[in-house]
Amino acid sequence: MGGHTFSIGRMLVASAAMCAGLSAPAAALEAFTEANHPFWAIDEVRVGAFKQAIDDAPGEGGPAINLEVLSGRIPGAYENSILNIFMTPRLHIGGTVAFDKTNQFYWGATWDVKLTDRVFFETSFGGAAHDGPLSSKTEASYGCDVNFRESASLGIALSADWKLMATIDHMSNAGLCDTNRGLTNAGVRLGYKF
Repeated sequence: MGGHTFSIGRMLVASAAMCAGLSAPAAALEAFTEANHPFWAIDEVRVGAFKQAIDDAPGEGGPAINLEVLSGRIPGAYENSILNIFMTPRLHIGGTVAFDKTNQFYWGATWDVKLTDRVFFETSFGGAAHDGPLSSKTEASYGCDVNFRESASLGIALSADWKLMATIDHMSNAGLCDTNRGLTNAGVRLGYKF
């Protein structure tokens, strides 16, 4: 299971690196600087279609719907471009409904960088509550009621307001509970920025 998940993650990172290499001459990664809403206000809403359990978790799999809401960027301006990206994420809250399979309600922080004028890479980290099994002997089990959740997306800005992105996410407890099968979903999302 772990090798499959990490190979997908490596593919996303390699794609992001390739896009960065094709971007303008030797430009450093650029944080998003366009004006946006205060960090406590809704800045963007996303909806998408996922394939649940791309790692073939027993008892899981099939279509899922994802909905996510992002806040405005946490304020701050730093002379170091890495700090400027890391210290100014947007907060997110969302859910994935998997139709008679394990559903997730999640929250956390999202970091994004421009790779070109229109292409961007994004990653997130936070927590997820789920309704899946905790210690089943026949189905994928997730050990804890609340687990860690991380994601990565490669996207393109269709306009100033609309974004299209390919996303992969993974939920697991990092070995903090006895059972740690993990659940990995992937799909496509459409975002609208207010």
